Amino acid sequence: MKKSTIRAVALSLVLTLIAALSASFVKVSAATTYVDTSEYESLAEVYKDYFKVGAACEAISHWNQSNKEIGNPHKEAVLSRIFNSITSGNELKPAYNFDKTSESLFKINRAGNEMLTWAKENGVAMRFHVLLWHSQVNPNFFAKDFKATSKGVPTNSDTAELDEECLVDRETLIERMRSYIYGAVEYIYANDFAQTIYAIDVVNEAVDESKDDGLRRSYWYRIIGPEFLYYAFLFAREAEVKYSKEYAANYGLDANGDLSSILPKLYYNDYNEWFPARVSVVTDFVTNRPWNADQKMIASSVIKAGGNGTLAGDGLIDGIGMQGHLSDNNNVEQYIKAMRQYDAIVDEVQVTELDVKCTHRGENQWYYQAKFYYDLFKAMIDARKDGVNLTSVTVWGLTDDASWITDGYPLLFTYNLTAKPAYYGVLMAGKGEEFNMSVAEAITELKDINVDFEPYVDDMGVKTTYTAESARFYKRGTGHMPSIRLMALINHTPDVKVGYSLFCERAEQDATCMLDISKFSGKNITFTSYVKTDDTEITIGLSTGEDTVLKTVKSNGDWTPLSINFDVPEKLSSAYIYFETNGNADMYIDDVSVIFTKDGEEAAPVITGAEEITPDDTDTQIPDTDTDTADTENTNSNTETAVTKTESQSTDSKTSGIIIAIILIAFGSALTGYGIYLLASSKNKQ
Repeated sequence: MKKSTIRAVALSLVLTLIAALSASFVKVSAATTYVDTSEYESLAEVYKDYFKVGAACEAISHWNQSNKEIGNPHKEAVLSRIFNSITSGNELKPAYNFDKTSESLFKINRAGNEMLTWAKENGVAMRFHVLLWHSQVNPNFFAKDFKATSKGVPTNSDTAELDEECLVDRETLIERMRSYIYGAVEYIYANDFAQTIYAIDVVNEAVDESKDDGLRRSYWYRIIGPEFLYYAFLFAREAEVKYSKEYAANYGLDANGDLSSILPKLYYNDYNEWFPARVSVVTDFVTNRPWNADQKMIASSVIKAGGNGTLAGDGLIDGIGMQGHLSDNNNVEQYIKAMRQYDAIVDEVQVTELDVKCTHRGENQWYYQAKFYYDLFKAMIDARKDGVNLTSVTVWGLTDDASWITDGYPLLFTYNLTAKPAYYGVLMAGKGEEFNMSVAEAITELKDINVDFEPYVDDMGVKTTYTAESARFYKRGTGHMPSIRLMALINHTPDVKVGYSLFCERAEQDATCMLDISKFSGKNITFTSYVKTDDTEITIGLSTGEDTVLKTVKSNGDWTPLSINFDVPEKLSSAYIYFETNGNADMYIDDVSVIFTKDGEEAAPVITGAEEITPDDTDTQIPDTDTDTADTENTNSNTETAVTKTESQSTDSKTSGIIIAIILIAFGSALTGYGIYLLASSKNKQ
């Protein structure tokens, strides 16, 4: 080859590489193209005569994730113009603001301060979420010398089972709780945020109705006792009374005058809050349990004169927060009934974490979600008109891609801020308009379902790997969610090289999974699956907006068959077969089939082999520990290989782009070096 040709080829390779890398980086780093939102009507304005309308948000600086809201000017514009309230999704939780070196143990994190500052500067009211929670709290809070250990090893995990010998005594933890709450509340006043913060979630998710007294066995409970609830609200009330007076002048107020404008309302917040069992527990501990009868436990000037020792009777709680993690087939009337029951025992009620998961798939899913949002908001307006003091409704997120349940598509806007039918449903309800969307009936050929989770060749001849969603499986839960994904090597299917199953990883009993069988509405079906779990009982049921147990069997410790023939009710808009156990152990599911009975044919046979349990025989297994999965990363043991995990579309494309860029960089580095070598060699030979 001629020397000039060698130089030209080398230079061409280098330039081509640079161009390719540049194009790749543009694709990877290019920001989402957002739609024009200037014509969207303000929900805050439409609902101004009823209640605040808010959205939960997070700061990009907290997670370093570009799809978060604060720090993204496009999303900030929607928040400030369409809503009049925000809630910090994570930034104000104790895990991120606890500092053992601080005198008060509270030290605001950078993202939390950023969010508060944004709310204040944009005139948007804000809920403080949260002071006390069993999850997302540094375990050193509960430990002697702030050194938590689990099985003798230091730990910072909020889900770890802590060694008994490392735990502080009751009085120490009470004092630490007081210090932290006082520190957080003083920060609000000292930094001019008391007119921005209008509500504080003092305690979050303390209920576990499976316990004899209905309360979760958190470390707050284990060390202090159930009265930790009373202490938390007492300290929050004391702190806001104390600091509202001390900092009154900063807000142009008389310390001895009306300070109501800088006194945030104090809330208890929980999920499954509309289930009758939870309503009973919350009502009981707010109004009936005399934690501090005759002030024998603790005396304070903020306790209401003539109080009876309960949270409500002593004037320490202002409201109940109903999280509102719902699905589009839930019962709106039951939800509003619970709201009325809470309104009867406290001054205010707020919906604090509303999202509506799609249980329908395909072209009709947006219709059903929008209709549910419409019905719910219309019912809340009616309740407000009837005297229910509903003061705020907060949607738990802005765009589906940033939701904690992305595969449920539960929010009002898509990833690029396109308003979904759900947004327009909320708008119609607020304006008092009739719901004017229509459902499209899709007629498809009815086929059986047979899923063994092994790779297969599809109808187009393409080798395909299952995902949970392509197998028609979805997460199931209310306040908590599982992780569901394919798992290699854990397998029931015989005679396969590797073997896959569906893995349902969970930390709460109600966090499970379900199979969509909506297309079989009105049909007789035979359902079969195999489940492997460490729990002792396995249940399958039918979820149609209400849950019906179909069958419960004893687990054999290995692959247990669950098989049943039944009629799916007619005219269902959605129907799922759900899986449960009597504990919170992980589940593996394999070899699933749904065979419908064709006209003139016999029903498919039911698989036998598992011992069935009647309802009277069931024995609920209580988990040893309580953990929250909403913000917990999932890990796999060395013997289990995760093959797929459902993520949002934007995250997938971003991750893929980054991987491609890294590969190109590595390849480019080698290619560039070789090009330079060719040029140098050519020059030396001249």
